[in-house]
Amino acid sequence: MSEAFDPFNVSDADDLFTATVAPTSAPVSPVKTRVPSFNIKPQYVAQDRAPPIVVLPKMDVKLKLHEEVTSKAVPGMGEDGTVELFVEGKVMAQAESSISKIPPFSLQITSPPSSECDIVYQNFCKVQTERKIQVSKQRSIKCKVDIPQPKAECEVLRYSMTAETSNMPLLVQSKASLKGNVCRVGIQIRSNLSNQGDINDLSISVPIPNTMQESTVKITRGADTGSWDECKRLVTWKIGTLPHGQSVLVSVEAEISHTMAQLVADDDISSTKFNEKIQCPVLIRCSSLSDTLTDFALSASPWMEDPSTLSLQQGQSYRLLHRVPTRK
Repeated sequence: MSEAFDPFNVSDADDLFTATVAPTSAPVSPVKTRVPSFNIKPQYVAQDRAPPIVVLPKMDVKLKLHEEVTSKAVPGMGEDGTVELFVEGKVMAQAESSISKIPPFSLQITSPPSSECDIVYQNFCKVQTERKIQVSKQRSIKCKVDIPQPKAECEVLRYSMTAETSNMPLLVQSKASLKGNVCRVGIQIRSNLSNQGDINDLSISVPIPNTMQESTVKITRGADTGSWDECKRLVTWKIGTLPHGQSVLVSVEAEISHTMAQLVADDDISSTKFNEKIQCPVLIRCSSLSDTLTDFALSASPWMEDPSTLSLQQGQSYRLLHRVPTRK
């Protein structure tokens, strides 16, 4: 009998999966390669570095300029006229810093010529330079200020001056008129449009001369704010605040004395002599927290040798006593 037909040797399947194949060649050992050694040193490329950040101390400076002013209108200089001023002012400073010691700062002053303005400095305010401004003929003064105490308000300097101006914060018109035997005095005051703020503490006073009968005094305008002091022979209106650009009108009247009435009836009396007899000057008191009356100006900046980041706040104020002759 012939052998069974088995072309794929299925009968030897177990040997097929268990048989090992003899290696055809010897195992190959790993080849070691040698890397050439070079004498190479690491190279560093120089790069531009930003300079170190320097934090400057912060400094807050407050400057306050206050003026006490006495003024008098010059008669015969037009409706508004020229006003003579006598001013006593002072500059106060207060400083705070982010460090314990307050750095000094530079104070720049613009003032009228030395012949008109006298300045007295405190010992911690040292004048460094002073020059004359040719165009305005003013002085430019640079001072080094070293505040002795932090947060404390210190007086830096005082000044006094006499000057003339036609730009007053108040525009005053006063007039006296005679009708029969009754003399009426009217005063109109307007806040100047060039003011920075309102007029405060405004009061108007009119002394009543002996040529007018005190028993006949009558406030005809502003009766709600006016009062008559018979002992002082003084009429006073306490207006208070006068807003920027606003105006106020007050008036008072009284009969002239019997002696004056006889002079009026006399044809020989001149109008000039009569006007001298019924003089009623107007006294005005007021103040402001936003303005000054002179060209005295201030500014501040860091001192070059002790740099800082300076923040400046400025305030200015005045208190005024103004005298105006009554026009006929």
